[in-house]
Amino acid sequence: MDGNNQFEYTLGLIKSMQQIELEMLKEVDRICRKNHISYQVDGGTLLGAVRHHGFIPWDDDVDVRMLREDYERFCEVCRTQLDKEKYFLQTHETDHEYRWGYARILKNGTYFSRKNQEMLRMRRGIFIDIFPCDGMPENKLEKAFYNLTCFAARKILYSPVGAVHEKNLLKKNIYKVLRHLPPEAGFQLFDVLIKKYKGKHTRFVRTIGWNSREESRGYLRNWMLHSCELAFEDMEVKAPVDYHDFLTFVFGADYMIPPPEGERMPKHTATIIKIGE
Repeated sequence: MDGNNQFEYTLGLIKSMQQIELEMLKEVDRICRKNHISYQVDGGTLLGAVRHHGFIPWDDDVDVRMLREDYERFCEVCRTQLDKEKYFLQTHETDHEYRWGYARILKNGTYFSRKNQEMLRMRRGIFIDIFPCDGMPENKLEKAFYNLTCFAARKILYSPVGAVHEKNLLKKNIYKVLRHLPPEAGFQLFDVLIKKYKGKHTRFVRTIGWNSREESRGYLRNWMLHSCELAFEDMEVKAPVDYHDFLTFVFGADYMIPPPEGERMPKHTATIIKIGE
């Protein structure tokens, strides 16, 4: 399919993707339980567990969140315990063309090409995201500088995409300059923040490699320290005990009310999706 065209999702395709993602979530859950690694489902996956007891019917991905120390242990044990015949743990260390500040589990034999990211040479496949959470400061000035550093790192890593597809001419030219920097420049900025707050029991945490209003404000660390079990399709997943406050923070007080039918669509626009055999 032409890289400029958007892939047309069908209900059958979404269901097939969800089955693959559920399989990968079970593998993450297996590894975490075996090694006493704490994790929680996040975002739309948590909302799906609470509101639908499984996938949001039109959702096309799975999100998992871990504190940095658990994330690092998870990545380490995956070297020997992940079923490599079926899956691939994707980080910048395992795939030097991968430019994002969080890990993914890919299903081997599948393919997923995100719209407008065709120029990136990283390995591709149907995936689930594993988001690490790092400590962040409470002081307004320090938090602003912290978030600005996150922003700068992400823009360096995103620059090959922005240099081609950014509509604003000034921003596009900035991306054209930034894309000459090696991706290591972005990851080194991330490392500065990781090391500065590593081991510190800060009140708030965030995923430095992801951008949202909620990330910039910070999530309560306590949400991630206390977990419960929730039904998700045919398995049990870990979730914040106080999932009501968490979901209210992310989606608003009416999170149990589904959006209008016209807004019920996958959030990842794609140009090519192959689910394999």
